[in-house]
Order: sequence, then structure tokens, then C-alpha cells
Amino acid sequence: MKNIHCPLCRQLAEARTTKFILERDSHQFEVIECKSCHHHFTYFNQEVAISIYYDEKDYQVRDNRKSVFHQIQELEYQPIINYLKQKKSNQTINLLDFGAGKGLFLNLAKQHGLEVKGVETSAPRAAYAKNYFGLTINSSYYSKGNIFGQSFEAITIFHVLEHLEKPFELLHHLVEENLTAEGLLIIEVPNFESWQSKWAGKYWLHLDVPRHLSHFSPITLENHLKEIGFSILKKDYFSWHLGIIGMIQSIWSWFGYRGFLIGELKERKQLSLLFKIGLTLPFAIFLEGLASLVGRGGIMRFYAQKKAV
Repeated sequence: MKNIHCPLCRQLAEARTTKFILERDSHQFEVIECKSCHHHFTYFNQEVAISIYYDEKDYQVRDNRKSVFHQIQELEYQPIINYLKQKKSNQTINLLDFGAGKGLFLNLAKQHGLEVKGVETSAPRAAYAKNYFGLTINSSYYSKGNIFGQSFEAITIFHVLEHLEKPFELLHHLVEENLTAEGLLIIEVPNFESWQSKWAGKYWLHLDVPRHLSHFSPITLENHLKEIGFSILKKDYFSWHLGIIGMIQSIWSWFGYRGFLIGELKERKQLSLLFKIGLTLPFAIFLEGLASLVGRGGIMRFYAQKKAV
């Protein structure tokens, strides 16, 4: 594929402002600002087989159900589930998780009494969710339409939109055709306006080109949700999982680190790596906590409600 149009407004990036230039596997990728809508995205005008970047070690499926990594993810997911149960306390909650991955979030939601289904186009990840957690997962590629022949009181979509060629077009179809009136939508994406993004620049963990095609700002996401008929209920900018890891990599980038920390943690857990993480962790928690208080955390999670027609 090539990516020469803005993912949001679809304008051709002829005259463009380049923020970063990155090279990977003999390909050159530019992070640019759209002149029309000011959205930042990854531009490349040569054919790139994007699928190969999802078969690398960073995206291999591993069974980590007993790991600290799994426990941190559950710590992250629990407040989301608590929020859904509080907002819909008088009814059974049917939840659709779009981009369900290995099903960790859906399994925890199921344990707390939610009726859950997921969408995951990665066959190995979908198989893991089905085999280990007994979840109902649709693996078909989605562009529009009703997925399971029902409507859902809540839809979650975590770290998916940044991977899509037309993220808001898909989101519009997803919520219009699968979410109930006054249903809840929870979206999480990396925050391009975060401190860690500004400090690390082209070495920011969540830039992750070419897998990440879009680099969202809070105002872009909020404005679009309002345009498609949602009220913003709550915003979170702190993450024990991707936020802290992103801040650690940003701090290391000041001292010359040029790796991909998530990949290293999955591939190898050498004592030297864990020791360096332990040394950096208190500073990362302090800085990321402070950043999140002013809307500059490494991730942004928006809770929104569909307005009644």
C-alpha cells in the first residue's frame, strides 16, 4: 500500500510540512501535518507491504496470563469496567470490543458480569481469545454494517484507530450500526501532543511507523466525536501500561536509546534490561503522572455517549 492521502480529510499530501523522517527496512516514512485539517499522519509514496510489520516479534502471540504484564493490563482495565457498570447500573451490559486482541479486556469484563463479544482480524490473536477464554470473536474485516445482528450498550476500541487508512469513516459506521441510542463509546489512542512525544521526537515509542498511520491530538479526536453526535463524558491521560512504557523509552531516548522497548520486553527479559527499567520507573511514573494532569499523558482515553435522536 501507499499512504499519500490524509486519513481524516482525504486530501492528497502534495505540499506538506514534514515533522519527522524515519527509515525502516530501506523505506522512508515521513510524519507530516495535513495542510487542510492539520492532522498528523505517516506519509509514504512507495509501495509497502504493511502486513509484514504485523508478523514480526512485536506482534507475536505469547501466553502471558501469569505475567506481571498481564496483571498491569488488568489494573488498567478494571476502572473502565467499573465505569461501565456504574453508568449502566440498572441493566445487563452488552459490550463489543473492536480490536479485541487476545481478549484480555473482554475476559475480565465477562468475569464481572458483562455480556461480551469482540472483533479481531488477526487470526492468531482471535484464536487465543477463543481457545483460552472461550470468547465470541468475529475475525472478518470490517468496513460497515451490523456485526453480530444486535446492538450493544457499549463499544470499546483501544489502539485501533491509529492503524487504519480511514479511521473516522470506520468509526462512524461502527457506532451508527452497532451502538444503541445513548450507548457508551470508549476510545483509546496515543496522544501526539503528549510530553513524551515532544521530548522523544522521532524516537517516541508510539510513533511506531509504518504501523501507525495516524497521530491524533486530543482536539482532533474530541471534535470528531462531537461531529458524529457524541457528548464527551470523561477524559483520561494516564496509563500504567502504555503510558509508563512510553515515558521510559522517551527518557532513555535522551541518552541515545534507539530501540523499541515493547519489542524488547516481549523478546527478552535480561536482568540488565529489567534493572534499567527499575532505575527509570520512579522518574517515569512521576513525569507521566504530572503530564496526565494537564492532558499531556502518552495516551488519551475518551469516554463518550451517543446523543439521543
